Amino acid sequence: MILESHLVTMIIYAFLVSLVLALIRRPDLKSRLRYGLTLFLIMTLASLAFGWFMYLFVK
Repeated sequence: MILESHLVTMIIYAFLVSLVLALIRRPDLKSRLRYGLTLFLIMTLASLAFGWFMYLFVK
């Protein structure tokens, strides 16, 4: 399945990466949830900011 929206693809990727990293890096459930959510938000907001920054240079 090929998604046409880069935004949706990026959000799915950020979710999967943060899920895996939270599972392998934190021992208990509470810290896993907090770490995974933090990573997901950082990756999503950073990619949106970078995309907005790149849009400034489109002619």
